[in-house]
Amino acid sequence: MSKIKVLLAEDEASLGMIVKESLETRNFTVFHTKNGEEAFEVYRKEKPDILVLD
Repeated sequence: MSKIKVLLAEDEASLGMIVKESLETRNFTVFHTKNGEEAFEVYRKEKPDILVLD
């Protein structure tokens, strides 16, 4: 079974790292982006299952 992919768009680095690490310890694959443009590119490439947007 493949891991669930999460796209996390969070511009505050420390908060993004906390959320990313928390999800990764629960066996999610997390793509952390810092803005909408990056998030859109990752979304198109990776097709995440879940979006977490700031």
